[in-house]
Amino acid sequence: MPLWGIDNWVPLGDLFVDVNILEKTSSSRRAELDNLWQDFTKGESSYRSLDRIGLGNQQKRVSGLSVLERDKDKNLMVVGKPGSGKTTYLQKIVTECNNGKLQVQRIPVLIKLREFVDDGRKYDYNLEQFLGQLWRLSHADMELVLNQGKALVLLDGLDEVTGEAGKQITKEIKRFERVYPQVLMMVTCRTQSQESRFERFDYVEVADFNSEQVRAFAEHWFRTVCGDAREKQAREFLEQLFREENKPIRELAITPILLSLTCAVFQQTGKFYSKRSKLYEEGLELLLEQWDKSREVERDEVYRDLSVERKLELLSYVAVKKFEQKQYVLFEQEELEGYIGEFLGIERWKSQRVLRAIASQHGLLIERSYRVWSFSHLTFQEYLVAKWFCDKQDWERLVIRSTQKSWRETFKLVFSLLKNADYLSIRMKLWIDELIMIDEEINMFLKWVEQKSKSVINNDKKYKLVAIKAILIAFIHDLEEDASKHLLTSLDSNLNSEYQLLYDLVYGFFSRPNDSTYEFIIFLIVNHFTNGYFNSHLSKAILTNKDWQPNDKIGFTMYAGSCFSSGYLGAICSNSYFNKYIFNILPPFEYYVAKDDPGASLSWGYLDDWWAVNDDDWKRQMAFILKENRCLGNTWKPKKKQNNLLQKYYYSNKLLIDCLNSCCEVNEKVRKTIEETLFLPITKIAKRKREKHTE
Repeated sequence: MPLWGIDNWVPLGDLFVDVNILEKTSSSRRAELDNLWQDFTKGESSYRSLDRIGLGNQQKRVSGLSVLERDKDKNLMVVGKPGSGKTTYLQKIVTECNNGKLQVQRIPVLIKLREFVDDGRKYDYNLEQFLGQLWRLSHADMELVLNQGKALVLLDGLDEVTGEAGKQITKEIKRFERVYPQVLMMVTCRTQSQESRFERFDYVEVADFNSEQVRAFAEHWFRTVCGDAREKQAREFLEQLFREENKPIRELAITPILLSLTCAVFQQTGKFYSKRSKLYEEGLELLLEQWDKSREVERDEVYRDLSVERKLELLSYVAVKKFEQKQYVLFEQEELEGYIGEFLGIERWKSQRVLRAIASQHGLLIERSYRVWSFSHLTFQEYLVAKWFCDKQDWERLVIRSTQKSWRETFKLVFSLLKNADYLSIRMKLWIDELIMIDEEINMFLKWVEQKSKSVINNDKKYKLVAIKAILIAFIHDLEEDASKHLLTSLDSNLNSEYQLLYDLVYGFFSRPNDSTYEFIIFLIVNHFTNGYFNSHLSKAILTNKDWQPNDKIGFTMYAGSCFSSGYLGAICSNSYFNKYIFNILPPFEYYVAKDDPGASLSWGYLDDWWAVNDDDWKRQMAFILKENRCLGNTWKPKKKQNNLLQKYYYSNKLLIDCLNSCCEVNEKVRKTIEETLFLPITKIAKRKREKHTE
C-alpha cells in the first residue's frame, strides 16, 4: 500500500490497524437536531467529539474483520469518509482470506472500480466474463464457482466511477447480485455518494479511530518509516499528540489519511508545526485536491468547475454562517443548501448537488443524521472561520465574539494567520475595556485590586503585578474553572509550579463562607504564597486535617494557635505586623487546654467559651486589621448581571493574553502596553492615554 507523505510503498501487514464498523450509517439515523446538540455539549462529548454526535450509547462499534465472520453470507455496502481506510480494509480482507484466517471457503478478488472503467469496458462491464479472464477459467468452471458461492467479490470505490460508465457499473453490480445470490459481495463507497440504493446489501460505516487505534497506527507508522529511531519518535509523537494543548490536532487525526499526514509532518520536523494553522491548511489541501489527484479520479459534478480557492471561500462562508449562531455546529439540510445557494448565486436544486459533491469528494461536510449536517472536524470549521475573517479583515465583527468560549481556538488561529496582529490586538483590548466602562462598581473593585496587588508586590518583586491581579479577581469572585488554564500561568512563569497548590487549597478544600474568616484565609494565602512561604506549617496543617473547615472557629484557632505558639511561623511573622496584630487577637494559649484534662494541650478546651464572649469583637478587629494592613477590606458582592459581566471581562482578557502568547507577530511595544493595562480601572487607562499624548 502507498503511505501518504512517504515516497515508497509499504507492506500492508506492517501498518494495518483493524477499523471499527458502525452497523448503522449516520445518514440513515433519525434524530432531532436538539438531541444531537446535547450529544455534542454534554460530558465527554463536549467540544472535540463531533464523531460521537448521534451515536449515543446504542451505536455499537465492531471490528471490521469480525463482521465478515459473524455475518458470513451478508452482502455489505461499506461507506466512509475519504481516507477513512476503506481500501486498506478490503486489502486486509484479501490477505486474511489467502492466509486461511477468514472466509476460508471462498476465493477473494479485489477490483478497484476506477480501474474497472477501462479494464472492464471490453467485456461490456460483465463481471462473470471479467472474472473468468482474470482467473483463466472456462465459462463452465466460472459458472460452477459462482453458483456454489465460492467467490468473495470486493469492489472498491463506487464513488470513483462517474458518468455513463458509473451508471453501467452500478447496474451491473445489482444484476450480478441477483443472478448469483450465493456469492458474497462487499462494495465500498464514500459517504453520501450514492444516488441509487442497493436493496440486498446491509449498509455499514467505517468509524473514526478511537485513541487506542490512533496509538496503534502511529506506532506502526513510525516502525515502518523510521528504522532504528522508530520507538523514540513514536513515543515522542504520541506524548506530544496527547497533550492538552494539542487537542485540536488530536481531533483532526482520527482518520488514517489525516493521521498519516500528521505523522509525516512530525517525522520530518521532529515536532508539530509551531503554527497549527499550517497543518490544517495542508489537511484541507489534501482532501480538496491531492487525494483524488493521487488516485487519478475524475469527477463530473457541477462542483468540479470551482477552483480550490473558490471551494475554500464557499466552505469558509458556510462555516461562518453557522459559527456565529448559538448552536454553532449542526445544520438543517435546507439551511445548509441555502447558504451554498447564497454564496454561489444558484438555485436550490443545484446547491443540493454541490452539497452532495462536497460530502462525497472531500468528506468535509457530513450527514450526522437524516438531513442534519456538520463539518467533519470542528478543527476545520474553526480554521475556515479564522481564514474568512483574515481574508475580509472584518475585525469589528470578530472582536465582539471574544466573550464566547466556543471562539477560543478560532481567535488563536486568526492571530497565527496574520502577518502582523498589532491592530487586532489593540482593537480587541479596546473592546474588552468598553465592556466595563460604565459600571462604576466594577471599576471600584478593579481599583481595589490594583491597590492590593501593589501591596503584595512591594513585599516580593519577583512576581508580576498583573499576575497577582489575576489571582485576586479570579479567586474572590470564583471566575476560574480549571487551574491548569488559569490566566496567571500565561502572565508569570514563576507562578506556574506553585499555582496548583494555591488553587487546591482554596477550591479543593474550602467551602467559601461569606465572613471575615474567609478574608483571613485569603490573607494567609496571598501574602505568604507571594512571599515564598506557601509551604508553611500552617498551610500544611490545614490541608492535612480534612475535618477542619474555615468557618469552624474553634478548629481555626486550634491550628493557628498551635502553629504560632509552637514557633512554626516565627520566621514568617518576624517582620512584625503579623505578630503585632493578628497574634494579639487570637485566644490566649490557656484556652486551648481540655476542660476534662487540664494537663492536655491543643484540644477543644475552653475555646467555645472564648468565642461566645469575643465573637463580634474579634470580627471587627479582624476586619480592621485586614483593611488597614493588607487592603483586604473589600466586601463588594456583585449582582448577577455584574458577575456575568465580570466573567466576560475576565475571560476576554484571558483569551487576549493566550493569543499574544501563541505563535503570532505582535510588536513588543504593543504587547507591553496591553499587559500593563490589563485589569486597570477605566479612569487609570484614560489617565495613561492622556499622559502618553502629552509626552
